[in-house]
Amino acid sequence: MARNRYAARPPLYGMVMVFLAMGIVAVTAYLHLGWWSAIGYVAALALAVGGFALAFRDLS
Repeated sequence: MARNRYAARPPLYGMVMVFLAMGIVAVTAYLHLGWWSAIGYVAALALAVGGFALAFRDLS
């Protein structure tokens, strides 16, 4: 059976997504843009959840 050569990539992408979400929250909190801040927080939440799922999906 052939081994998947991209098996190590999803956890890496997941952690990049989590750190990107933290960056979005930091910038959004710094700028205080009202409703745009809420949109930034929701986008960061979606990005963090997806990144967390990719990063830790192989844990049993």
